[in-house]
Amino acid sequence: MYKPLQILITIPLLCGTALADPALKVTKSGRAPASSLKVKTSLVPTFDVYQKKVVKGKVEVFKVKNIPVLDLGEERQVEAADMSPLRLPASREVVVKETRRRESPPVLQFQVAPYNVTVEGSKTLTSAEAFKKIPDVKILNPVMDPTTKDPLVQLVKMDDMKPNDYKLLQALIFLEIQKNYELAMGLFAELMDDPEHRIESLYHYAMTAKGMGLNSEFRQYMIQVAQEAKNKDWQQKATEALVQHITVLETSDIALIDPLVMKYEMDVTKNDDYQLTRAKYYSEKGQLGLMEDALIFISETSPRYPDALLLTALFNYRQGKVDDAVIQLEKLMKVTENNKTSQLRSVGALTLARMQFQKSEYKEAFQSYLKVDKSNPLWLQAMVESAWTQILGEDYEGAAGNMFSLHTDFFKNAFAPESYVVRTVGYLNLCQYGDGVQVLNEMNKKYAPWKKKLEDYQKSNKTSLNYYDTVKNWIKNSDLKEVDGLPRSFIVELARHPAYMSVQKQINNYEDEVVRFNKIALTLVKKERELIAKQNEANKQLVDAKKGIKGDSPSESAIASVQLAEKKLLSYRIQYHIAKKARTSIKNLREKGLARIEKEKTVLRAQASQALQGRFTEMLASLNKVLDQNEVLQYELYSGAGEHIRYQMAGGEVNEKDRPELKVQKEKSLNWKFKGEIWEDEVGHYRSSLKNVCPQDSNVAGLSEQ
Repeated sequence: MYKPLQILITIPLLCGTALADPALKVTKSGRAPASSLKVKTSLVPTFDVYQKKVVKGKVEVFKVKNIPVLDLGEERQVEAADMSPLRLPASREVVVKETRRRESPPVLQFQVAPYNVTVEGSKTLTSAEAFKKIPDVKILNPVMDPTTKDPLVQLVKMDDMKPNDYKLLQALIFLEIQKNYELAMGLFAELMDDPEHRIESLYHYAMTAKGMGLNSEFRQYMIQVAQEAKNKDWQQKATEALVQHITVLETSDIALIDPLVMKYEMDVTKNDDYQLTRAKYYSEKGQLGLMEDALIFISETSPRYPDALLLTALFNYRQGKVDDAVIQLEKLMKVTENNKTSQLRSVGALTLARMQFQKSEYKEAFQSYLKVDKSNPLWLQAMVESAWTQILGEDYEGAAGNMFSLHTDFFKNAFAPESYVVRTVGYLNLCQYGDGVQVLNEMNKKYAPWKKKLEDYQKSNKTSLNYYDTVKNWIKNSDLKEVDGLPRSFIVELARHPAYMSVQKQINNYEDEVVRFNKIALTLVKKERELIAKQNEANKQLVDAKKGIKGDSPSESAIASVQLAEKKLLSYRIQYHIAKKARTSIKNLREKGLARIEKEKTVLRAQASQALQGRFTEMLASLNKVLDQNEVLQYELYSGAGEHIRYQMAGGEVNEKDRPELKVQKEKSLNWKFKGEIWEDEVGHYRSSLKNVCPQDSNVAGLSEQ
């Protein structure tokens, strides 16, 4: 039944005889390299660039300029040889034995129980209402197949770098990498005369000036680039630089910058300094819509948010929205709670108090006046106004007590004639007529002689610069009690006004810039000396490095030391040359810059002088008004005193009506008869111990409640 299966398997064997014949044959013999050829361990040929030679009995190292062609030898050439046919062994028969066969196991039979589970009805997975809620998805616009063009590769002529291009590159390295502003400024100053590099040099010169703290020089030249640049890229870069450094510019510069920002569609929504400056500029111009647009972008987390609140309050007030303005100022007080000495908080507190006073909210106004910091120039005025608030709030004891504290020796150098009027009015309403008369006598004794001095000074000083010189002379020697006929306390109050101080601050900034400008030449001279010393040190290092080269094959480290010393020496020589030229190239720009600063200082001095003259006129008019009220108040006091005496002689009783008190917390309020010191941090918290002794009949002449 079964027959044996015979399979013939041919197995190729490579016999030794098959490999007896060579597979390759040599067609050309090779040649060995020259015996003088040097080979590295990596079998790469090498050649000594630095070699030695004997000159006059001395071994010198020289550098081979022309490297000769190296004799590397030749490799042998081979080709394939003819192969004889392979002699393979005869095939063999393979006898396969019969495989034993086994019976298959029986088929397994599984009995499965029938499935009788009842199938429930189908569940509703959705509804028609659900389908109605599915939003419509618009069909996407068809996407066109992209159109491609064959690339047109053209050769473009490459311009070689010119000497001024290398000079510009050097200047940029000094500016951006080394922060060596003096050398960079010297190079940019030279390149300004090159029409091809003029705009770029002006831009980088302005940035160099900014790095050196020459803010007005930065402003001058960066605005020049923004105005003169015909290349839009440079004009845009100049605009971006002006926006970024808006804090060192003037508010009026917004007139130039804002149109350029819109032209190039710059995103300045996150630049709070720029938006705040815009708001100030448009506020001055009366363009309240643009002012509001600028303030919207300043968020509550911004450091400029308190400034924005003050401007927003002024914006609302100018539109007649007093309540909204008050809300903004109250929010300003909250956000500046941790910085109670800031100028912004004091200005905000005084503004808030005046608005509350305008709304007849005297209690709130009094508390707001107390938030003005005592080191602020507005503090004395705030104290007088707060006393008027107490008068109108019928807290006469508080008004009299606080004004009394301003008349002690602690404030003997303060100019506050109005405080005597407030104190007198307080005593008048308390029916303390004797104390009121005494206050008027003190005021007349102190300020009546001043009136003639001030009028004589005004007559003899017609030009506004005289007022500036008077303040300047007092600042030079602040111990003088009188300067040009003016009392020291009057000059102090005259010079403390923000209208003068803000302008004087700009003048001081210009003075600091002049010092920095003059320091540039000294810095360059110092750099020259340092570079000379570094050149000498580099020369020594070069000599020492050359001594390390010995033999015909110097080490790589020795050669590297020589090269490093040569690079240092060359670098110091170049820097010395640039520093020496920079002193000359910067000289003209320095002279122009100082002349420009002096011209701008002259304008600012004129503004400061006019501010002082105007303030002088206001203070003199205020003093005249106060002195003129002296007679009226004396009449009221003597008239009231007579009526009061007649009333008491007729058996009248003292008015015991309780009056509201505008004061601080009870633990901070002081009732006293003054015998000792006045503490500055307690001013504003004092109260007079004099009682209200006015008649109960409010119809008595001269004693009606105010």
